[in-house]
Amino acid sequence: IKLEEHGYGLADASTAIELDPKYAKAYYRRATCYLQTLKYKQAIADFKKLLTLEPQNQLVRMQLDSTQKILRKVEFEKAIEMEEEKSAVERCLE
Repeated sequence: IKLEEHGYGLADASTAIELDPKYAKAYYRRATCYLQTLKYKQAIADFKKLLTLEPQNQLVRMQLDSTQKILRKVEFEKAIEMEEEKSAVERCLE
């Protein structure tokens, strides 16, 4: 992961989870790989699973919150872009 080979990191973490579904560190590593590849929904799912395994982990709770905020911002920006595109098309039709 430190070498920015997120595809390998995702594969390794997923394999570790398959071997031991309670291996919290694998969920954390996979979530961070998802973040680096802009797959926020998958990262959120892994952070939530990690919190079921380690409910007192405040670092993961903060990362979950910040990832949810990023996702909301990205989705909001996409909605604005789509709205602007619609209005541009509508203007051309006038």
